[in-house]
Amino acid sequence: MTAKTDKVIYRKPYVQKQSPWWWASNPFYVRYMIREGTSVFVLLYSLVLISGLWRLSQGEAAWNQWLATLGSPLWIVFHVIALAAALYHAYTWFKLAPKIMQVRIGGWTLPEKAMLAGQWAGFVVVTLLILGVVVFAGGAS
Repeated sequence: MTAKTDKVIYRKPYVQKQSPWWWASNPFYVRYMIREGTSVFVLLYSLVLISGLWRLSQGEAAWNQWLATLGSPLWIVFHVIALAAALYHAYTWFKLAPKIMQVRIGGWTLPEKAMLAGQWAGFVVVTLLILGVVVFAGGAS
């Protein structure tokens, strides 16, 4: 509003035309979109696991039917895709972590390579521990 006329002045907003594929021309954005897309498979796999817990709560017959369903070729393909998506998602986040969280002690900064090595070492140790529990506790058939 102006002081003299008490009129409201409206401005037309600037709207920049942009293609829905704007991100496809830059490799950085392509990797970003792929990483974000992998989270969909992580979500879907989480829902599969939750449905397994629900079937387990319904009894042994329901659980066995759920396991048999997951043995079909389509579910096996889904699990392979979900595993690849989860591994890529983890890989990209591991690469991103040293840039986001820099460890500083006094004037010294932990090198990115050391942080990456620590993350991957932890990943390998936890994976081997889980594998050991499954194999040695009789979980693997």
